[in-house]
Amino acid sequence: MSDPMSRDVDLTLDRWMDAVAPERAPASLLEETFARTMTASQRRPVPWRRIRIGARPVTAARSLAWIALLVILTIAIVAVALLSSVGGPPRPVEVPSESASHSPSPSPSPTASPSGPPPVSVTPEATIAVQNPLFMATDGTVPWLINEAGEIVRIDPARNAIGATGQVGPSGDPYQGLAASADGAWVTDWDTQHVFRVDPATLTVTDTMTVGVALKGVIATDAAVWVADTRGGEALRIDPATNQVAARVPVGNSGPAGPNWLGAGLDSIWVDVPNNGSVARIDPITNAVQATIKPPVEFVPCGGFAIGTDAVWVTGCSEQKQLIRIDPATNTVAEIIKVDGYGNYPTMINGSAWVSLDRGGARNGQIVRIGRLTDSVDRVLVPGTAFGGGGNLVVAGGSVWVSDAYNDAVIRLPLSAFAS
Repeated sequence: MSDPMSRDVDLTLDRWMDAVAPERAPASLLEETFARTMTASQRRPVPWRRIRIGARPVTAARSLAWIALLVILTIAIVAVALLSSVGGPPRPVEVPSESASHSPSPSPSPTASPSGPPPVSVTPEATIAVQNPLFMATDGTVPWLINEAGEIVRIDPARNAIGATGQVGPSGDPYQGLAASADGAWVTDWDTQHVFRVDPATLTVTDTMTVGVALKGVIATDAAVWVADTRGGEALRIDPATNQVAARVPVGNSGPAGPNWLGAGLDSIWVDVPNNGSVARIDPITNAVQATIKPPVEFVPCGGFAIGTDAVWVTGCSEQKQLIRIDPATNTVAEIIKVDGYGNYPTMINGSAWVSLDRGGARNGQIVRIGRLTDSVDRVLVPGTAFGGGGNLVVAGGSVWVSDAYNDAVIRLPLSAFAS
C-alpha cells in the first residue's frame, strides 16, 4: 500500500544501502539501528528487506569481524543521519527567522494508554470503489481525492459515486498532497516540483507552478495556498490571484525529512518538521514564524493536524502510534497520547479530534476519537465493511468520508456516529 508519509526517507535509505551495505548483513540489527538513529524512520517497505542473509558457520574470528563491521556501520549510519543529504557534503541550512520564538515544551504528564472502549460498528451509507487513493480533501461541499494514476477525482454525494475525473500528471508520479476550495484544487508532485491548479468545474489543469525542491503537504485558505517544501526546509505561500510564490518561510533544515504537512487554524499556519523535531507556527499576515514548538525527544512530528478552538493535535511519523496535543496559548506540548495503530491525518469532527488508524491489516482498521478531558481514546468506530484505516477523514455533504487504500475504497459514514 502506497504511503506518502514515507517516500522521502525511503529514497534516502535506498541510496544509502546501495552505497555502503554489504552483500550479507544482519538485517534485523540494521533495522533496529535505523529505527533508533534516523530522525524520521518509516515502518513501510524498507530497503534492507532485500539483503540476503546466508547461513554460514560462525567462528570466533568471524564474530570479531562482524563486531568490527557493525561498529563501522553504526558510525556510518549516525553520520548519514546528521548529514542533510546522502553521498555529499551538507546542504545549506535554512533556519527560522531571528524573530521566531523558541518554545521548549515542559515534560508532559505520563502518556495515556492506547486502549479504549469497545468498538462500535457503524453501517456505511455508501462504499465507493476508487483505485489506489492517495490523499483526500474537501472544499466543504464534496470530497476530492488524488490517486496513483495521476487522476484527480470528485465524488458526487448525491449519487454516492465518482462524479468526474481529470488527469493531473503522469501515472506513477509520487503525488503527495491535495487541497480544495471554491477556487479550485491544488496537487503537489514530489518529483517535478510542481503544484498543479485544477479547475473545479472541468477538472482540467489551469496552471502548473514549479516551486521548491520536493513538495509535500498543501492547504488552501481564503487568502493563500500554502505548500511544504520538504527538501527546501520552507513553507511556501502561493498567491492564488497570480499563481506565484508570495513568501518563503524558513522553518527547518534543508535536505531530507524537512517540512511535511500543514494545518490552518487559530489565526495561524502550522507545519511539522521532522528533521529538526519541531512544529512551526506561522503568522499568515506577516509570514513570520510566531513560535517553534519542540516536543519531547521521543516524539517526532510529521503527520497531519487537527485544530480546535483551544488545542492542536498532530501525529508522529509513520512508525509512531502517538499524537501530541499542543496548547496554543503557551505554544507547548501538553500531552503525548498513545493510540492502537498508525494514524497520519487527524481531523476535527463535531468539536473533537478523530483519526483513522491503520492497525496492520485490510480488515482491522479503526476510527477513534481523542477525548479532550482525558487525552485518551474515548470512542472507537468500526465501519461495517472491510476497512484497513490510516487514510484521510473529511466532512462533506452531511456525512463523514474516509479513504481506505487497503481496499481501494472511499467509505461514507453517518455524521451522527461522530456525535460529541
